[in-house]
Formats: sequence, structure tokens, C-alpha cells
Amino acid sequence: MKRKLIFIVVILLFGSIQKVFSDEEEKVKAVKLGGSASLSNSFYNSNGIAPRQPGNTQMGIIRANVSLFEVVELPFELYYSSGQFGYQQPFNQFGVSPRISNWLTLHAGYFSTQMSDFTFGDLRMMGGGFELTPGNFRLKAIYGRTRQKVEPNRVSYAPEVYRQTAYVASIGYGSMSKSYFNINLFHAIDDSTSIVADSLSITPNENLVASFDFGILFGQYVSLRGEAGVSAFSLNTGASKIDEISIPEQLFTPNYSTMLDGAAKLDLSITPSKYWSLILSSRYIGPGFHTLGYALMPNDLMEFIVAPRLRLFKNKLNIRSKAGIRYNNLRDNKQSTTSRFTGMFALNWQINKNAGLDANYNNNQIESLHKNDTLRLSNVYQSFSLTPRFNFEALGGINNIVLTYSYQDVSDKNVYTKQTQDNNTNTFTFIYSLSRPNSLTLTTSAMYNNTNMSQIDSRIFHFSEAASYRFLKNKLSTSLSLGANFVNVTDNSRQFVFRLNSSYSFGKLGTLGFFVTNNSFREAGTIARNYNELYGSIQYNVSF
Repeated sequence: MKRKLIFIVVILLFGSIQKVFSDEEEKVKAVKLGGSASLSNSFYNSNGIAPRQPGNTQMGIIRANVSLFEVVELPFELYYSSGQFGYQQPFNQFGVSPRISNWLTLHAGYFSTQMSDFTFGDLRMMGGGFELTPGNFRLKAIYGRTRQKVEPNRVSYAPEVYRQTAYVASIGYGSMSKSYFNINLFHAIDDSTSIVADSLSITPNENLVASFDFGILFGQYVSLRGEAGVSAFSLNTGASKIDEISIPEQLFTPNYSTMLDGAAKLDLSITPSKYWSLILSSRYIGPGFHTLGYALMPNDLMEFIVAPRLRLFKNKLNIRSKAGIRYNNLRDNKQSTTSRFTGMFALNWQINKNAGLDANYNNNQIESLHKNDTLRLSNVYQSFSLTPRFNFEALGGINNIVLTYSYQDVSDKNVYTKQTQDNNTNTFTFIYSLSRPNSLTLTTSAMYNNTNMSQIDSRIFHFSEAASYRFLKNKLSTSLSLGANFVNVTDNSRQFVFRLNSSYSFGKLGTLGFFVTNNSFREAGTIARNYNELYGSIQYNVSF
């Protein structure tokens, strides 16, 4: 309760500061405050099934930006959530990344940034650092915690997580839109003392990555971009050290669990005309290359991609395509090599002002060349969609009709899994909308889906109707939708969904919104499931 009161007080404080600045606008021009705040309270109730969400959740987000003398910018972020349900984790994060002039950015608290494709990019760090970019010169350095410790749970078999700290540094020169180069260094290490480990615990890691990324612009039409990196990765920081190699501990400590490998990528872009372009890409990541600066970066791969694009008839017809192939088992140290082909073709044609046509085709193939014939894998996934669209004036407004047919096919050549994996799906979709000048909008949707498998066939029919309208000089917005789903697999089931949305604008004082949705599910058969779920939320948003 105290945290909720504190959060409300903070919002009121920001509002008071804003009012002072507004009243003294002529006196205080050196300091400007802007930002937004959002408060929400959600409720949930179910009967017939176990609850899938918390019964009540409060959430708040404050984003503020303080500008000093139009030179220094101080952005602040504050998050709050009361969620305590299952996999959900309550979070309280605060970060500030002030931007001083147009060449210096500082980081403190929680923040995100990206250095290069092979070093650091998709993690949120709690720490500090700076990004210095005067002219074409660049110098960046950050340090902080990238992972919090999590004790192991031997009941649910949830693995432990070590506390992990990292630092990143980058220096470079040149225009990022033309020709440039950067030298990057990333280091991360697990704190082996952060959790109570035993013989079943995973081992702590250490990682050092150095890379060089660059871009070269050849004239106006050709550009080349790439990166090359080397990774040193220790599977167990507790392994015996290699005394023959002397490296400062702050940089890296090699031991008998350390592996060394490299990675490289190269992209060539050719744009000789506004009517066509071509991109050629290649990437190599060795099986021992690891970077803890990206959560899910794959390794042990080599791929090549070609992506042409064509524009015709004054950009009314756009054609995009891409084809690529990827291999693994680069060192031939696995029992099998897997190859993957990916192809895509997309066409967008605006025939005239009232009609258009979209078409898409995708093909993905995976083949494993296992020495044992019965264990070979050969899977082919392909999909096709065709979408004609029309718009015209009638019934006192603008009418839009979209029709879509799509086909998906999965073919599995493995003798053991073929019976369960082979399937094909046909889907028909119809969407009609009418928008009238008086702000009334009506939308009708219908969809039929049929999936055929070797043992099971399923059919799904969906229908929904939605209406929206604005009242009180557009201050009050409302929308109502009703939907029904009829599913036939082994037994028949029905689902009915109701949703009501409304929001009222108080102008500069913000917007108050409310929505409620009800999901009713009914199933026939020997094991019938009947349940009902009610979910809603009230939200307040304000910008200052």
C-alpha cells in the first residue's frame, strides 16, 4: 500500500512541477519538463477453470524528460507492477540516460544500448556508462550487471542463474551512413559466489569478444558493411588456469575449459536505380563462438542470402524476393550436417485507386544428411497467400473489402515422424469495413480454416462484428465487438467473446480509459469443458 501511495505522490509531484513551469514560462525558459505517466488497475475472474491471471494487478509507468538550457536532456523511466503470479516477476526499474548537446549521452541505472552485431546488443544492463560522438569520432563505454542471481529450484527443476557483470567499450571514426569503422570489446563473467552451488549446478562462465565492424560507400550506389570478431569463452571459471598464457585478469583468464573461435559477416548493397536493388549477405559463426552480450545468438552456421527488389509502373507494382541457404557442422565434429533453405517472394500491386492485389510465397526446407538413412530428416514447409482488396464510396461512407486465401503445407520425409507432422491448411478470410463521416465505423469479419493431418482433421469458423463511435465532440470514444468461434476436431466446441472499450479525453489533463471482455467457452463430448472468463482494466494516461 505504501508503494502505491508513493507512486501516486510522484505523479502528482511531476504534475505540480509542470504547473510551476507553465505558470513561470516567461521566467524559467532554461528548464523544461516533459514526459508521460500511465496508471492501470486490472481485474480478472474465472469459473470452470483454474485462474490463468492474477485477480487484481496495478501497474504504473512514468517517463519524464528534463531539458536544461536546451543542451542537457535528462530522460527518466520508472516502472512499477504488483504482479505476483507464477512466471510473472514484479519489477521496479529506474534508469536515466541524459543527452548533453548532440554528442554526449550518459547512462545510469537500467538502460539498453547496442554496440555491434557480434558483441553486445539485446540485453538490459543495470549500471552506467557514456557514449561520446563529437563529429565523426565515437567513444563508448558501459559497465554493469546483465543478469541477477536466481537460486536453483530442485522441485520445479528451474536452473540457477549466476549474477553476471559485463563491460563494453567501442571506439570508431566515420559517418555511420557512409564510411566508418569501429573497434569493439566485450567482457562478461558470472559471479560463482552469488548462489549456493552443488554438484548438480551449472558451471559459471566467462566471455571475451573483440570485433571490428566497418562500412564502405562506393560512390552513390554500392555500399559494403561487415564485421569480424573473435570470442574466448570459458565453460567453467573454476577450471585449472593455463599458466603459459598471461593475460590481465580484468581482461580474461584462460583455463582448460576455454574455447576460441571466430565469426564474420559481410553485406553488399547495390542500388543503381530507384526501380531495382540487390542485397547480397553472408555470415559465418564458428561452433565455439559465444557472446553473452546477446541472449539467443546461434553459432555453428554458415549462410548466404540474395535479396533482389523491383519497382515497376511508377511504384504501383513492387516485387520483393529473398533466397538463402544455411549449413551447420562446420568442423565436421557432429554425426550429421543440416542444411536449411529459405525462400520468399512478395508482390504488391496497386492496380488502380480502387483495387489492389497482394501475393506472398514462402518456402523453408531442412535436410539432415545423417549416415543412418532412417534418421535422416527432410522437412519442407511452404505457404502461399493471395489477397485482393477493394475500396469504394457507398452507403454514405468509405467501404473497404479484403479477401484472403492462404495455403500452408508441411511435408516430413522422416519415416518415424511423418504420420504426426504431415499436414496442410486452407484458410479463407473476409473483412468488410464501412467508415462514415460522423465517426461511425462498422467492421465485419469472417474466417474459415481447415487443417488436414494423417489422423485428425480440424475445421474452425470465426465470425465477428465490431462498431465504434465518438461522442461529445470526439472526447468520448467507444467501441463494441462480438465474436463467435466454432471448432470441430474430435468434438465440437463453441466460444463467444464480448469486448467493450471506452476512453474519455480531458485534454491536457490526460485520458481515462476502460475496457472489459468476457470469454465464454462451451465444449461437447465425453469430457466437456465449460468455463467463463471476465477481464477488465481501467487506465489513466497523461502527458506533461
